Amino acid sequence: MGTLLDFVDVDIQPLDALAPRERILKTASDLFYRFSINSVGIDRIIAESGVAKMTFYKHFPSKADLIATYLRYKSAVWFQMLSTSTERAGLTPVERVLAVFDALEQPLLAPSFRGCPFAKGMAEFGPEANSPGVEATIAAYFAKLHDFVASLVEPLSLSKPERAVIQILSLFEGSLVIAQSTRDPAIVEANREAARVLLEKGIASSS
Repeated sequence: MGTLLDFVDVDIQPLDALAPRERILKTASDLFYRFSINSVGIDRIIAESGVAKMTFYKHFPSKADLIATYLRYKSAVWFQMLSTSTERAGLTPVERVLAVFDALEQPLLAPSFRGCPFAKGMAEFGPEANSPGVEATIAAYFAKLHDFVASLVEPLSLSKPERAVIQILSLFEGSLVIAQSTRDPAIVEANREAARVLLEKGIASSS
């Protein structure tokens, strides 16, 4: 899947400061996330990134290659965000799990927030889309997210840790979906509180 260290952080740099490959990725990342992957064509990405068509295909032989790279980049950005939030000093084991919700505060308040890029991608690239590379990239993100939350839940020594992981993931993704439609950050706090109650109940029943 890669990490943010494997990518230039294109979101924070001006387009003209980037090399051609990163200019393409920055443009595609913005357009795919703001609109939708299927609605944005290669010609528009080429025009807005300011690269020649030959240069585009040198770096990305197909749109599917670009989509998979975009999703890997988004994955690196999101996991960097999650790691920064959950690795803060002084957190208790329960607070470390709940910190996945804290990580949503900054992106949710941004004017550019459009929800979870992977849920959006999954809606566009189901099995009928016949894009195995893109499907695999989306599946890898959700598998990595599961493992990430599971690693946070493990120190709690719950009797049913996998059930808790699924509950946290459902609340996390639900926050993103509802916040996208309502633009209300209160949904994240509400789901964070629900996660806290579930975890504390699980700890109590395991002791």
